[in-house]
Amino acid sequence: MNKKLIALALAALPVAHAMADVTIYGTIEADMESSKTYAANTSANNSGKLKSITRIDDTGSLIGFKGNEDLGNGLKAIWQVEQGLNIDGTTGSTSGNGYSNTFASRDSFVGLQGAFGKVRLGKLSTFLNSDAGAPDAWIYGNQGVNGLSYSSINQLDTRVNNAIRYDIPEFVAGLSGAVVYGVDETTVNNKKNQWSIGATYTNSGYFGTFGYVRTANDIGTDKASNYWRLEGGYNANNILAAAYYGHSKLGSDVISNNFAGATTIGTSGVSHKEAGLTLGYTIGAITPKFSYGRVWGASVEGGSDIKGHLNQYVLGADYAISKRTTAYASYGYVQNTYRDSTDNKYSNEHTVAVGVQHKF
Repeated sequence: MNKKLIALALAALPVAHAMADVTIYGTIEADMESSKTYAANTSANNSGKLKSITRIDDTGSLIGFKGNEDLGNGLKAIWQVEQGLNIDGTTGSTSGNGYSNTFASRDSFVGLQGAFGKVRLGKLSTFLNSDAGAPDAWIYGNQGVNGLSYSSINQLDTRVNNAIRYDIPEFVAGLSGAVVYGVDETTVNNKKNQWSIGATYTNSGYFGTFGYVRTANDIGTDKASNYWRLEGGYNANNILAAAYYGHSKLGSDVISNNFAGATTIGTSGVSHKEAGLTLGYTIGAITPKFSYGRVWGASVEGGSDIKGHLNQYVLGADYAISKRTTAYASYGYVQNTYRDSTDNKYSNEHTVAVGVQHKF
């Protein structure tokens, strides 16, 4: 009997060795929130006057597996599979934190890395999605207004299906950048291909970031969607000061639903400008933060059914219970002056939330 156990143990050694370079990582997080927002009311099947809704919301949980193999001469094979989770029990591709229940819903790829940089194939983030967003320093779900993505900052920050991404090597210390190209496999002649570029430079805590995203549309009379954003600021010595300015032009295939909850804005497309600022300072284990975001200059091709602007304010704090566990509280308020074609004013919105995040 003992000989059989020893033989089984020896047989398992190659498997254990093969798994030695695999890293398992992830984040588990959720909050309790009270939201009076268009997104929360739509989810609760309320189409009338906005009402406050209590939610237990997954705010971005995920699990990932990654690894690499040294191929010699400075070349490595790299891979990753990452999946979004809905730990609140909500299922479906558009519920909870918005992650699909299909495996590999987040960045997942295989590729090569060497002196030439990094090349990956799979489902991959644009540079704005993976390497930018410093002003949006909040933990939040997708139905509240306690994070800047509601008003602006990531209209087209996204992951691209069927993508190839090239990250440049570090020619200059502190400089990084990438190009992403996504092949459209849903239409003939690949009419809706997507591409993006971006770069960032950091030095002694100061940083500057630029990114651009373009998505073609398959409607002959419609123009492509495009979005660019510039960020800059300082993030070191317990201080966060980050600002941004951006401009988007969204075609009818990529109409944003972030204009005061409006799910359709015009028939051809909409453009707008955005800007904002975030300030934070860490005192011991506590990091109080404040953000302000503004969207204005909205215009619609072939009409003018959107008037006004949007102001968003977010106030809150993170408390580092340990190196891997953070408790947080935040309050977000959106002031809408938008009016539709019949001069109806959109309602103001707010969210108050408390939650916990644990990284492993």
